[in-house]
Amino acid sequence: MAQKKAGAEDQKDPNRITASKWMGRIKRSLKVRDQVRDEQNWKRIHDEYKNKYAVNSGGTKSPPINLVYGYVHTAIPRIYFRDPHMTINPTGGQAVQGARILELSIGYIFRELNLKLQILRLLMDAFLFGHGWLKFGYIGTMGQTECEAPDESSEYIKDEEIFVAYVPYEDIVFDVSLSQDPPHDCRWLAHRIIKPLSEVKSDPKYVNTGRLRGNVSVRDTRGEKIEDTMKDGDLDLFEFWEVHDKDTNMIYVVCDQTDKYLRETANTYEMKGFPFSMLKFNPVPGEPYPLSDIFIIEAQILERVKLRAAQINHIKRWSRQLSVEEGAMTKEEMEKFAQGVDGTVTQRKRGSQPPAPIQYADIQAESFQIDSLIQQDIDAVIGQNETDRGGAAKTDTNTKFELQAQQAGTSVRQAQRQDLLEDFLEEVTMKVISLIKQFQTTPRYVRITGMKPEEIAAAFPGMQTDETGMYFTKENIQGEYDCEAKAGSTLPLNRENKVKLIESSLNPQIAQILGIVPGSPTAIALGKALFRELDMKDVSDAYEQQSEQMAAMGAMPMNPGGDPNAPLGPGAPPPMPGDPGPLLPPPPCMIA
Repeated sequence: MAQKKAGAEDQKDPNRITASKWMGRIKRSLKVRDQVRDEQNWKRIHDEYKNKYAVNSGGTKSPPINLVYGYVHTAIPRIYFRDPHMTINPTGGQAVQGARILELSIGYIFRELNLKLQILRLLMDAFLFGHGWLKFGYIGTMGQTECEAPDESSEYIKDEEIFVAYVPYEDIVFDVSLSQDPPHDCRWLAHRIIKPLSEVKSDPKYVNTGRLRGNVSVRDTRGEKIEDTMKDGDLDLFEFWEVHDKDTNMIYVVCDQTDKYLRETANTYEMKGFPFSMLKFNPVPGEPYPLSDIFIIEAQILERVKLRAAQINHIKRWSRQLSVEEGAMTKEEMEKFAQGVDGTVTQRKRGSQPPAPIQYADIQAESFQIDSLIQQDIDAVIGQNETDRGGAAKTDTNTKFELQAQQAGTSVRQAQRQDLLEDFLEEVTMKVISLIKQFQTTPRYVRITGMKPEEIAAAFPGMQTDETGMYFTKENIQGEYDCEAKAGSTLPLNRENKVKLIESSLNPQIAQILGIVPGSPTAIALGKALFRELDMKDVSDAYEQQSEQMAAMGAMPMNPGGDPNAPLGPGAPPPMPGDPGPLLPPPPCMIA
């Protein structure tokens, strides 16, 4: 990236936006963001997630159950349980092979990028605070070749990394003047970065750093400043902002300690839009910030917390309490009476009244009914039911039709969230592909299952391959693509659905369409997986062994490129016309 001499031209061009003007824009956007934060109680919601409820009812402060934590960690796996399956399609006829390479690669790349963890953290922000952020980028480290002649030395890429990173909402501000769909309609976006001051000053890409001082204090888990951290050189932290300007296609680095740029460079990313993506579920018409689920139902949550606290406080009052006539018992005798076990003998003065229990009113049954009604309100607002919360459907009071209608309503709400997440993941995938197309200079390895080495080599001519996979660079994937997330691919797959999926793949007609050849490693692997999902591990192991023995005897074609209509063994009749024949050898239990 071309680095300009930051701050040198600030006074030459009167129309030029100075570093101090950028800080002014950032502070104005921060003010708007902080207003929304206070209106939607983001700080309080964060505390409630950590079980810090500012509720006090009758002396009971903490609730018996953390409803905010429970909701978030129930809602997330309902829409995101695993990385998505992405279909990559070429938009031009010359990019077919590149599309195939990317489709095979993207799952491995997601795992290398640890995308699942980043998405989970982003989803937590989306449910708690209404939105979550990811940042995309490339980090390359240059090296110098060692040559005897200095003139013959040259630079090379020593290390490179494509990254996708979760960014807390506190570290992102954007142009709020006209934005209603951030970041797509923003003119600029800024990312707050905090680094050790020594690291900033020693980094050659930053300039004008001589007079900078640490401006961030280390804080404890309660958000309180830890004393004297600013005096410790190892903890001398510095806060600055990385501004991405769409109008000039430039990246500026600014801070509040100087009116000069710390960095000024052209944006060379070839991806569409900013190298940031924002996920939101509850947009507000005409406003840049969405609503969070927790904010929408917080009033009901707090009412449940108060009610539960009152119930617990009442139970505590129901502890055995006795009234003793003054002077009837000595202090020692009263202690014996209060702490004694069965059979304890205590004495009281002759003629005094015996200790009498203090009676309290019973807890009102209506309080439990109100608790249930409040939960119903919560379910109605966010579109869930008892089954979604991990409970069982009440078939004794609800008809089958009512249960189906209820489930259908919640399923629609869940499907809407799932669809928004899949759209977001498609955007993420396209930005990752853009980075790979632009920067992947060193070969990246992709493992391929279900194919022999010669088949891999034939499928990807001219590329480096080995027994289990291939290597590709950006030259192999040039072209234009779009992608589509397979519907429901992020959801958990239970055993019943897995069995159905495997059985459908083994259907001869479907297998023929998919190119699964009878007796191929893919078909055998499917058969083994089927037995394992049916909890038949011994049969699965024996099945695999039997398959290998039959293959060695030539009882079935093991070459995936063989004739699918060939007989499966000596003396076996040929399949009927149009019938690809059995995909799998019979399991050992069916072989005499």
